[in-house]
Amino acid sequence: MSEIMHKVTEQAGVSIHREIPAKRSSKDFDISLMSTETRESFIRVCRDGGATPDDYRHVFESVLGRNVVAEILK
Repeated sequence: MSEIMHKVTEQAGVSIHREIPAKRSSKDFDISLMSTETRESFIRVCRDGGATPDDYRHVFESVLGRNVVAEILK
């Protein structure tokens, strides 16, 4: 997930360059390595509904990392 997409926007004689993290494709992500708990949390958050705050936290921690989520929630 370390790939970066570069987006350039032209405005009134200037070019604005932005770096955007590339999204993972299904080819880049092996869901067989995902824990049952993480998969179930994703399903509750994205499909079934009824997700708890702990489900959301678990999903964000699996994507961003536990330390990043802890820093955000300080």
